[in-house]
Amino acid sequence: MTHWYKQNVYDPSDNKIGEIMDVLLDKEGKATALIIGVGGFLGAGEKDVAVPFNAVQAKTKDNNKWYLVMNTSKDALKSAKGFKYDRNAMTWVPEESSTTGTNAPKPGNR
Repeated sequence: MTHWYKQNVYDPSDNKIGEIMDVLLDKEGKATALIIGVGGFLGAGEKDVAVPFNAVQAKTKDNNKWYLVMNTSKDALKSAKGFKYDRNAMTWVPEESSTTGTNAPKPGNR
């Protein structure tokens, strides 16, 4: 996990498309998904999206330095459904698709 966390992710043309914000594991400890931060500038306006772990591949270039590549574009990731980290539940949850202006409690694991 430490090899992936906070690493940049590039498209096939070597353009940076995001940064790995978290690695999600199943109950057996196997990596199943990655949370990638995309967009924004200096952390402002960034969106976190979930992608399957196997969608990101480790490649090498130059002096065998490895880097992460995903077969997508930054715009495609920016249009994907966003996730937010819920510190109380200690899990990633989908962003709400709309805001109604009410203070109704959000459904969650109880």
